[in-house]
Amino acid sequence: MLLEWWSGTECVIHTDPRAYPKYGKENAIVVLNHKFEIDFLCGWSLAERFGVLGGSKVLAKKELAYVPIIGWMWYFTEMVFCTRRWEQDRKTVSESLLHLRDYPEKYFFLIHCEGTRFTEKKHQISMQVAQAKGLPSLKHHLLPRTKGFAITVRSLRNVVSAVYDCTLNFRNNENPTLLGVLNGKKYHADLYVRRIPLGEVPEDEDRCAAWLHKLYQEKVGATGWALHHLRVLFTRQLWCFGTSGS
Repeated sequence: MLLEWWSGTECVIHTDPRAYPKYGKENAIVVLNHKFEIDFLCGWSLAERFGVLGGSKVLAKKELAYVPIIGWMWYFTEMVFCTRRWEQDRKTVSESLLHLRDYPEKYFFLIHCEGTRFTEKKHQISMQVAQAKGLPSLKHHLLPRTKGFAITVRSLRNVVSAVYDCTLNFRNNENPTLLGVLNGKKYHADLYVRRIPLGEVPEDEDRCAAWLHKLYQEKVGATGWALHHLRVLFTRQLWCFGTSGS
């Protein structure tokens, strides 16, 4: 892996040991926060740890299909691309997702529900939208876009077993970049994974949207992580393992 082998980056995955035996043995929708430039590499690391990297997919903006090498590779491995204009995406995304119902290998389907990477300016605009809609403010995330998530759940229901709620953070206020990774710079990541059975996600589109908003309200922001997870450690077994899997 570019992330761990080339740059030596440590990506420690924290999860409930009761959920661990299911990872890599079921199809899952991975909901990952979108704050860092190398989020997708950490998502690849998660899939690689559990032996499903070869079959895993992502819902990505269409512009990425034109990126040399990576974009072409994604196109030929049947990644799902969207324009972020729902009128255009409804049909194309639905058709792409339906192909995954018969996919022969286990896979993780990664979706960044925030739609774009977090910046302070985007966050300010996003919270204005949240206020206008009567939704609670999110300190460390953008307001999730619900339509892509809802259509993913609807298209893959009875094929996908769970949603993996994943929240990524880097220690010591690190701001990792792809260039830094390519230059061999080492970063220190924590990826918190919570397994939620897909049966707990409502089928109705409006209720599914409300469920996703609640999920993002529950996500713990970077500044509250240490205290929160110390509490979690003593209240429900939390298991963590690093690059070596130990």
